[in-house]
Amino acid sequence: MPSKLCLKIILEGTRLTFKTEIAFVLNEHPRIVGPRRYRSTRAYQLQTHGKDYDLRWLEERLAALGFHLVFCTRTPESFEAIRAEQLKVSGNPSQYNDLQVFIREQDLMRSLVSQSILPTLELDISDSDVTRAADRIADWMAQTGGLWAR
Repeated sequence: MPSKLCLKIILEGTRLTFKTEIAFVLNEHPRIVGPRRYRSTRAYQLQTHGKDYDLRWLEERLAALGFHLVFCTRTPESFEAIRAEQLKVSGNPSQYNDLQVFIREQDLMRSLVSQSILPTLELDISDSDVTRAADRIADWMAQTGGLWAR
């Protein structure tokens, strides 16, 4: 097998056939994406290894293609309510024991997002209203010209 994977997969099927869930699993599957030797986000590298990689070259290419960045946030107080909901369905409930981890990570990400050259929307999802969030993103994308190819 060649060393570089270059798979193109289209998942099709009716509703309730777990297309989305399968896509998420495939996105982490070592035979599909290869072994994970690193995590590529700045926040992860900074938190885990204390290294801040300059990814401006990548952002410049993404900006030229018209990419937009939506930074989903929630108020520190709202983490407790969403924690209660996640505990009902989580296979790893201990990951929610210390909510300060999420608050610190959000603060770090906010700092990194503020340095982005991409058009950015900070979207407060404290009310957990996904439909309202999607509408707000659609409105913002239309206002910024992000819905149409350049």
